Amino acid sequence: MLTVGVLGPVEARLDGVPAAVPVGKTTELLARLALDAGRSVRVDTLVEDLWGEPTARNTLQSKVSQLRRTIGRTLVESAGDGYRLAVPPEAVDATELVALAATSASAAVAGDPAASLTAARAGLALFRGDVLADLGDWAAPHRTRLNEVRLTLLERAMAGRVDLGGGGEVVAELESLVAEHPLREGLWASLITALYRAGRQADALAAYRRVRRLLDDELGVEPGAPLRLLERQLLRQSTRLVSGAVREVTVPGNLPPQTGSTIGRDDDLAEVLSALADRRLVTILGPGGVGKTRLALEAALRLDPPPPGGVWLIRLDGVDPAADLAHVVAETLRVVGGGSALSDRLAGADTALVLDNCEHLVSAVADLVESLFTVAPRLTVLATSQAPLGLAEEHPYALAPLGQRESVALFEQRARHRRGGPGPDSDARVAIEEICHSLDGLPLAIELAAARTRSLSIRDIARRLDDRFGLLRDPSSSRPERRRALAGAIAWSYDLLFPDDQRALWALSCFVGSASLGGVERVLAALGVPAEAVADTIGRLVDRSLVMIDDAGADQLRYRLLDSIRLYAADRLSESGRAPAAFAAHADWFARLAVWCDDHVRSDRQPECVAIARAERANVDAALRWCAAQDPVLGARIATAFGWTWVVLGDGTAGAARVRNALRQDNPSRDLVSGWLLVAWLESSAGDVVLAQRDLDRARGLVTDLADEVLVADVERHQAFVAIQEGRPALARTAAATSLITYRSRQLEWSTAAALLLGGYGSLMLGDIGTASREAAEALAILEPIGDAWGLVHAQAMLGAVAQAEQRFADAAHTLERAADTSVALGFLGQAALHRATLARVQQRAGDPRAAASYDEALAAATASGDGRLAATARLNLARLRRSSGDRAGAVALWEQNERWYAAAGGGDLALLNRCLLAAARHDHQGLSSVLVAAEAVSDAESAVLALEGLARSAAVDGDLSTAASLLERADAQAATIGHVLDASDRFDALEVRRLLSETSGGRPPPTGAA
Repeated sequence: MLTVGVLGPVEARLDGVPAAVPVGKTTELLARLALDAGRSVRVDTLVEDLWGEPTARNTLQSKVSQLRRTIGRTLVESAGDGYRLAVPPEAVDATELVALAATSASAAVAGDPAASLTAARAGLALFRGDVLADLGDWAAPHRTRLNEVRLTLLERAMAGRVDLGGGGEVVAELESLVAEHPLREGLWASLITALYRAGRQADALAAYRRVRRLLDDELGVEPGAPLRLLERQLLRQSTRLVSGAVREVTVPGNLPPQTGSTIGRDDDLAEVLSALADRRLVTILGPGGVGKTRLALEAALRLDPPPPGGVWLIRLDGVDPAADLAHVVAETLRVVGGGSALSDRLAGADTALVLDNCEHLVSAVADLVESLFTVAPRLTVLATSQAPLGLAEEHPYALAPLGQRESVALFEQRARHRRGGPGPDSDARVAIEEICHSLDGLPLAIELAAARTRSLSIRDIARRLDDRFGLLRDPSSSRPERRRALAGAIAWSYDLLFPDDQRALWALSCFVGSASLGGVERVLAALGVPAEAVADTIGRLVDRSLVMIDDAGADQLRYRLLDSIRLYAADRLSESGRAPAAFAAHADWFARLAVWCDDHVRSDRQPECVAIARAERANVDAALRWCAAQDPVLGARIATAFGWTWVVLGDGTAGAARVRNALRQDNPSRDLVSGWLLVAWLESSAGDVVLAQRDLDRARGLVTDLADEVLVADVERHQAFVAIQEGRPALARTAAATSLITYRSRQLEWSTAAALLLGGYGSLMLGDIGTASREAAEALAILEPIGDAWGLVHAQAMLGAVAQAEQRFADAAHTLERAADTSVALGFLGQAALHRATLARVQQRAGDPRAAASYDEALAAATASGDGRLAATARLNLARLRRSSGDRAGAVALWEQNERWYAAAGGGDLALLNRCLLAAARHDHQGLSSVLVAAEAVSDAESAVLALEGLARSAAVDGDLSTAASLLERADAQAATIGHVLDASDRFDALEVRRLLSETSGGRPPPTGAA
């Protein structure tokens, strides 16, 4: 068994016996692999970390061999393009340290200081000196991380000792620690508490003032909530600061004991308690089911010290709006004399009231609280409501739903309580995550779902969430309907609303995700709510926490409903009989947006169009689904009008599918032509070029009957783009030139620029660099006054490609990097990936070691944006780079992945080159011969050259030197004509053939020209 220690000088032990690992890079290699024990670490990462230069690959292999001889060959495994230390993570002390830190933290949260202290001490005992001692700069971030864990454990250990009664005996040690680590608030908290327990209250307060002044001087911040609470406890001489058994002081009150933990609410609890220390009225706000009551009760139970007049819960959910609230409160506090005697009672003893569920009595509660504050200056009120009370003294605290992690933890805890037994398996945990995500983190909904685990499996619960209002109820509970059923909780809120507010929920239920104010206004108009009332209506719903606000930036707010509220409102809309009108208005709104975008997407207002398309994807899809069943003509108008914005956004195959599905044979012919052109462009940009050409041919067939020369030119321009993706540059140039004749005669500037760029790219592929440069420059000059940012970046990138073809690599890299950065800034992530991939190729040709990293970045961006064609291009060139550096297996794996993608996507640009490179790497003579025939048939010089060189290598290896020399001579002749795309470093087979020929000719170089 191998164990590795990095929490000090690096050491390895085999079955407990030290292993003599060679010092230097071999030891560093062991440490680096140990930090990711059980996981593969890429060769590039190891080389970059340990040597900082890519030329050290051979040195790495040597160090791997040394390490294997020391600890055993099987323990250092090759794993793809990397190495793995084949030990379980717990065999490394750093991993054990992190696990102990987690155990200590969990025990502290659970209120078990002894267990927390034990785990913390065990973790601290693992340190043997300086972490990762004597290692290079690469270890710095790991050293920082592990030292941070060490300090956290030190805080836990001291906190545990103090919690278990430590006082004066730990003060000196804590003073030394805060001097060494002055910004660790946890150590200060332990010191302050220990001083108080030693009878040194004045010193404890002085210590708090010291840390407060220190934090202000060093960081400009106040102490955190725990330290602020500790100060208040000092001033009150809280019994919680005293060690040992403390006699509980009995105070009046009616708070029920909390039966469940407040999972995920620690920060909320601290904030509420902090607010209660400073303000007389705190109102916890949130939608029904978010956990307001539970948080309020937990905060009330933790008031320290509890007020002598007691903490009283007044439940208002069953109180009629006409009731005398003062009388209700007096009865709860058992005040003889009713409401008239309540003021004297509250004025006579400090008291805290928890007014629960005020939303249907907001005005009456506000009046009561204001009057009580006048006569009872030491009264504290903690309220829960869906709307604020609106008093000057009020501190509103908005309670958000739980995060995903906390939601899952709550479900699992409640499910274990219901079912008992072990926790869920990994598959069930995935289902739990789906449930919690669907339920928006609403604790009531999550608990009701967990209650169903008594009779349903977790997967069955997940499958039945479409009927959540039937599923999420607890029939065995005796609580009120609003506390035992999700529908009841939402209905309570809904029934309190004005009719216009209810209709606003109906309108918002038509939207998927979120909605703009303009969209909501449009639907509300169809539901009979006038535009001038919308702002107030939405404002009331926001105040009641029924509508959430998303800040979309650029002063744009969007409005959304939690999913359960949306479903409830959708049911009410359906019952009203107004759903057809609402959904028709929803579709009409997006038709208007689409037309606006089509009018402005080629101008300086393009960013607005892109922002609309990005924000409204889900809503547009919903509108298109409705149109497919109710109004196909409107659906086609929406899809085709949004089409070019989707092109700019880089939606590729997804955009193509939207347009294709919206088109119908009975649509007007002009709409069909526009639609099929968009489909062809979108599909070919990232998907199936064969399918794209078929779509384009459909448009061509329709346009012949329309006698519209601009549409005919549009067909040719789209043909140029599809041809580029297919790898047919001659057709691209011809088609673009044909469209230019019409565009220039009609003075259609944007279309002229687009055709110039496409024709220029075709010229560049054919090696006509001069034409490409002129056309890119002309396109740039046209686009600059138009302000089309997307087109401008493409024009600039074209100039970068020209610089690359002219082997001005520094200029090319500068231009392409700027184009990529500009694309990111504009939000064109697919376009940024394209320019990053081209930049990587420039870096590769220039011998820049950053090329591999740029390819990885481009590949990740292309994959993230769903651009399969660009991802294939990046893989192809990354594989060439790996092959040239000696990693044949890694290159073959990438080319094989590409073969599968090209087969599914109908081939296209670079498919033949990929096939050629793969056949050459496999020494596939028959495959290379087939590639050569195909390449010569379509004038693909690059594939032809590399196929000839692959065949020459096969001949040389077989001893047929005459054939090898002849094939190499043919390859050299063609290569001389395509120097703008092919470098000597790309011709690895040619280099090998020359070596073999040189060896057989006594060291003399072969007669053919150098590659």
